[in-house]
Amino acid sequence: MLTQKQKDTPYIAIFKLSTGEEIIATVIEDTSDTYMVKSPLCMVATEKGFQFAPLLMMTDPSKPVPLNKALILVQAATPAPELEGQYESLTTGISLPKKSSIITS
Repeated sequence: MLTQKQKDTPYIAIFKLSTGEEIIATVIEDTSDTYMVKSPLCMVATEKGFQFAPLLMMTDPSKPVPLNKALILVQAATPAPELEGQYESLTTGISLPKKSSIITS
């Protein structure tokens, strides 16, 4: 059996659940059977395209949420940089500047 080295927490990860939801969240604790996550958001299709929505609409967003590992089909520990920046901006209120595309030699 292959084992993966555990990442240092907190980190941002993407999860595909067995129920079909694809979520992005900040993992704050990794136990043997759960991920404790904060600010879990899921992708929803709208008339304007895909947008983020809270995974749990009626919970306190500042409280951590346990995510059962048995319900996870895929975990991507490294989201696309644009997605990670957008998530951080939505969850922290801090907008990060775009990286410069100027090439110098």
